Amino acid sequence: MTTLYANPYNIDATGFYFESADAFIEKSTNLTDRYGNLVEEFEIDFIDGDDAALFNACTINQANLSTWFDDIETLDDQEKINLYYLLNDAGYTLTQALDKIDEPCITQSSLRDAAEELFDECWLHEVPESMRYYIDYDKFARDCETGGDMVEFEYNNQTYTCTNATGI
Repeated sequence: MTTLYANPYNIDATGFYFESADAFIEKSTNLTDRYGNLVEEFEIDFIDGDDAALFNACTINQANLSTWFDDIETLDDQEKINLYYLLNDAGYTLTQALDKIDEPCITQSSLRDAAEELFDECWLHEVPESMRYYIDYDKFARDCETGGDMVEFEYNNQTYTCTNATGI
């Protein structure tokens, strides 16, 4: 459950906490400032929950608040990681990222570990046993990163690597 705060732009009004789109609508519909004027615009602040980094990456505001509750908060953990990557690292808008949410191939590992796994799966069987000690996985990982094929990123204090970054 996510707790948000509707902070009015009108400095003569008092905001409120809410945990659903319905609660926001209910509390904001008749909210007035101290002079009796209807309050219409709010900044939406993340207060408590598990998805603060994702909330910030989504740039949730009053206009797209229903998207948070209807489409994002209900995502599974892998979809949230994918969405965060698409927004924060790949540069997509929220609408574009939601359309591409199933496209990233993301693993919970460092860039170097993901590159080593890729190399071992694709090419290691072609390398003679006596030459395998000379494989420099760090340089291969750097080449994968420099070429844009792989991207390492942090999300919720975990390290992830997108292994198909150029294909998205």
